Amino acid sequence: MQLTSTTGTMVVDYYPIAGSTQFIYKVLKFQGVDTMSTKCITKRDFECECDERIGIGYEVTGFNTEAVNVNPMAGAC
Repeated sequence: MQLTSTTGTMVVDYYPIAGSTQFIYKVLKFQGVDTMSTKCITKRDFECECDERIGIGYEVTGFNTEAVNVNPMAGAC
């Protein structure tokens, strides 16, 4: 799923992770900057974030259906 702010200056992309049913890959981008941050979040956090962002006016501007190959446990202690 792709969400875009009302001003169009911020875009948040959410991608499914290959081999995982519990995690989503989140990519945050600002206008003029390629990628600001990336991280893996749980599906529950994904649902809450989407509800909150749509509630404040973000628009669904796309659907990312191709799974990415990242390790959701990378960086875990």
